Amino acid sequence: MSASEFIASRSFYSFKKSFTRRILYLSVLATSLSLAVILIAQSIFNGFQKEIAKKVFGFWGHIHITDLQSSQRLDPIPIRLDDSVVARMYGVKSSQTGNPLVEHVQSFIVLPGILSASGQSEGLFFKGVGRDFRWNFFSDFLVGGRVLHPDDSAHHRELLLSDETARRMKIKPGDPVVLNFVVRGELLKRRLIVAGVYNTGLAEYDRKFALTDVRLLQNLLKLDSSEITGIEVFCKDVLEAETANRILYDEVLPENWYSETIREKFPNIFEWLSLQTVNKVFLLSLILAVCIINMATTLMILILERTHMIGVLTVLGMPLREQRKIFLWYAARILGWSMVIGNGIALPLLYIQHRFQAIKLSEADYYLDHAPVDLSIGPVVLINALFFAIVLLSLILPSWLVSSIKPVKALKFR
Repeated sequence: MSASEFIASRSFYSFKKSFTRRILYLSVLATSLSLAVILIAQSIFNGFQKEIAKKVFGFWGHIHITDLQSSQRLDPIPIRLDDSVVARMYGVKSSQTGNPLVEHVQSFIVLPGILSASGQSEGLFFKGVGRDFRWNFFSDFLVGGRVLHPDDSAHHRELLLSDETARRMKIKPGDPVVLNFVVRGELLKRRLIVAGVYNTGLAEYDRKFALTDVRLLQNLLKLDSSEITGIEVFCKDVLEAETANRILYDEVLPENWYSETIREKFPNIFEWLSLQTVNKVFLLSLILAVCIINMATTLMILILERTHMIGVLTVLGMPLREQRKIFLWYAARILGWSMVIGNGIALPLLYIQHRFQAIKLSEADYYLDHAPVDLSIGPVVLINALFFAIVLLSLILPSWLVSSIKPVKALKFR
């Protein structure tokens, strides 16, 4: 143990003036609250971004594949998906690790039409899905009824409708509806039964889309079972989506197919999420700055309180550098207690919100009905480490106040 650490440990609890003790208590309280707010804010910001991105990816996958000319034409352009293409998609691997990048591939057909029920009509995009469709995402957001069963021939004339559309048209699971399509200039009608109602919270998509059996749309468009209009690719790691998309487009897909990541297809929502990162950095930096000012003020008060001790140590020959370390040890102790209290405040509150969802949000405005939290241990440890290091390093400059104290005057100070 160094001399500065020994003196700091023996003298830290010997502040006798009630004013100085109050300053220490207030400093610990303010610093712990600053850390608690930082932990809570970053957890909510991260949780918000992850949950919104998770919803968008769950709705569309990570990579979207269509015919090259589909964006230039209103009528659907079919592409033929055979087993060999699917096998090559699953065979896409990372050039660095050699691990597969693609987790799941599913096909679909999107066809615009009009939904009629209860004397009302609503224009929608009807998304036809097949037996390769993963229902785990929509199962989590069912508010009534059940999901579709495209592999069951007895249930191929069913519809999965958004809760917003169902409420607006006064439809519930089990009700009959009529779908109207214009195909090759001919009006075609099909009678379906509403199997279930979902609500993802993504109103922009919910109000526009309904799901049905892909065989119904293939029949309307006179397509065979291998012809669809688009493919959704889910990656094992969302961070590898760009790499997987590049490999798919350059090496796997036919020349007349076009692939793009969902971030490229729907840039607005991801740009909005990126903007939240800017807000997060600004807010956390502001809180950290307030905390540093608070700790610097406390440190200078402690230096003034220990003016006589500084004079004695200077006369005894202790270098000013070692004396500054004494006060940095004081600051480290204050930070240590503050971090224990701050984590003790933030982590239980975050767990309560994660478990009971006490804080509610307007789903129409925020895409979520509650404030999400990210309880990953990595960010918590990183924030604690950075908080301690940044605050302590920022106190090196205020500790130079020790150098300005003259020994003769300090020995007279009581």
